[in-house]
Amino acid sequence: MDAFSKRKKIRFELESMRVFVILQARTASTRLPGKALLPVAGCPSAVLAALRAANQGHQLLVATSDDASDDELVQTFRHHGFEVFRGPLNDVLGRYYLATSDLAGDDIVIRLTGDNVLPDGGFVEELTSAFLRSRLDYLGVSSPQSRLPHGLSGEAFSVDVLRKAHAAANSTYDREHVGPWMARNCCVGSYSPLCLKQSDYSHLRCTIDDEEDYRRIVRLFSEVDDPVHAGWLELTEELSSLPGEPAFRVPYSVIDSRVHSAMTLGTVQLGMEYGVVNHTGKPRRSEAIAIVRRAIAHGVTALDTARSYGDSEQILGDALSGAWGSRVEVITKLDTLASVPPDANAEQVRAAVNRSVSDSCNALGANRLTTLLLHRWVHHDAWRGAAWRHLLELRDNGKIARLGVSISEPSEAVAALQDPDIQHLQLPVNVLDSRWKAHGIDGELAGRPDVVVHARSTFLQGILLHSADCWPVSREYDAQSCVERLHRFARKFDRENVADLCLAYVRSQSCVTSLVVGCETISQLEQNLRLFRLPKLTSEQCEELEQSLSTVPDDLLNPSKWNPAHA
Repeated sequence: MDAFSKRKKIRFELESMRVFVILQARTASTRLPGKALLPVAGCPSAVLAALRAANQGHQLLVATSDDASDDELVQTFRHHGFEVFRGPLNDVLGRYYLATSDLAGDDIVIRLTGDNVLPDGGFVEELTSAFLRSRLDYLGVSSPQSRLPHGLSGEAFSVDVLRKAHAAANSTYDREHVGPWMARNCCVGSYSPLCLKQSDYSHLRCTIDDEEDYRRIVRLFSEVDDPVHAGWLELTEELSSLPGEPAFRVPYSVIDSRVHSAMTLGTVQLGMEYGVVNHTGKPRRSEAIAIVRRAIAHGVTALDTARSYGDSEQILGDALSGAWGSRVEVITKLDTLASVPPDANAEQVRAAVNRSVSDSCNALGANRLTTLLLHRWVHHDAWRGAAWRHLLELRDNGKIARLGVSISEPSEAVAALQDPDIQHLQLPVNVLDSRWKAHGIDGELAGRPDVVVHARSTFLQGILLHSADCWPVSREYDAQSCVERLHRFARKFDRENVADLCLAYVRSQSCVTSLVVGCETISQLEQNLRLFRLPKLTSEQCEELEQSLSTVPDDLLNPSKWNPAHA
């Protein structure tokens, strides 16, 4: 069938099916109370979202709650001529099911939300056509894969699929967010508009979730002549030119539907004096918060911290206020448990573990920990396994989502990968460290695709970026020769500098999901973010680099073994 015939067929199907736009909105938002009624371009934000979605004549129904908190919202929508359906406050899936009870099973629902004001009638039309072409059960916008700003989104599904989801979904999350059950159990796809061509706007944000988001949207619409009819792509391009907005997103991968940025921000330097070549010291709290938020704005999806990293967790707790915490995962580590004696009984160990987990939650302002790592592998089996058993109990009770371990030696990696409950591994990887390949750890990791691997020590506490006189003294290794070779290969491989070479090497390791890279200043962060956008090394370049660097003694690869002057 040629392109003209396909378009004609889709147009006929659109004419023979009914398409209903349902926009959900409520007043009782927690991060920005009453945001649906806050003014944008002269009218309440949720009303502007509805006016834009209906600007090409699509039938639109507002679905809000039957809670008294939404009475004013209902009156406001009706004043602007919109039909309103009221249903359960928190069971939004049930609200959609009830709102469509009189529709035919093959009618199409386009789900929009009142806190996303950029989707318009043209976006609805494009999404509907794409849904019909796809022959899928469910078509939605995946962020960042769809290359759209976060908040320029919508979902398309049939009433039949909605009814299946309503009958089967039973978790609070599925009921509140409508689409997750469909995304897991139906034939689904991700929508990316054809008009984007090669453009990528996924580094931008246009939802209204907190005060900062709201101010951004007010700025965006302040210069728009016709806020109701301005096209979504036009507004997106305008959004990309707003002062202060990020210009790019760091590379990422998607594993089991989770987005992992290639860079994870290490935050030990933000919480304490750290690093043998750290000449700037611990940044001020305000700068540390700015560093964290700048990293998140550029698409960093994970922050690495630990109970023992000074006040790093408290700084993250402050930095992740508002909507910031919804955009990133915090990976922290159990306390080092140095005060727990080797002969402690199970109750003493449980108390120490509980204290560490509780202190981390309090510092981070979280009800549970997303990922918790053992800070030391030895604690996996210490105290007859009491600490690890209790962590498994806390995971099963929902206090921790995922467990893992921070390791230093290949033998620890081999042992850790034998435990199916370990889902996250952090290990030191850099251009000098050949131990992992020599012990076949890359092959072991290939057999555990469920394990997320974060590589730390890419710069070996920064010494790889400095002259040999900054290195720990080692009678077994010629640091000056190594420094010269690193600079020579950076030139040979046309890298910007040795930092670029080191990052590109570790990024090229197929078993590594993300690199934990810290900084002390905004300028260092921006340099690292930019370097992550450059190409990885080729396998041939990696092999040449590895063969040219002589074997490095273990006492140089492990900073804990450095002499006190460099510890």
